[in-house]
Amino acid sequence: MCMQTSCGVCEKKTWRGCGAHISSVMDKIPTDQWCTCVPKTVVGTTEFPPKVGEGKAAK
Repeated sequence: MCMQTSCGVCEKKTWRGCGAHISSVMDKIPTDQWCTCVPKTVVGTTEFPPKVGEGKAAK
């Protein structure tokens, strides 16, 4: 199960967990509050923030 959490790099919202429920977690959060780190996690045609602990600051 995936859950909302905060990124330790940019301090915005991201996700943690198995990866199967990313959209159900992130769809509840306004995109301007999403983690801005890279690389993005792609599900279908949507780019989501990286899993907590896996992202690096975007340049």
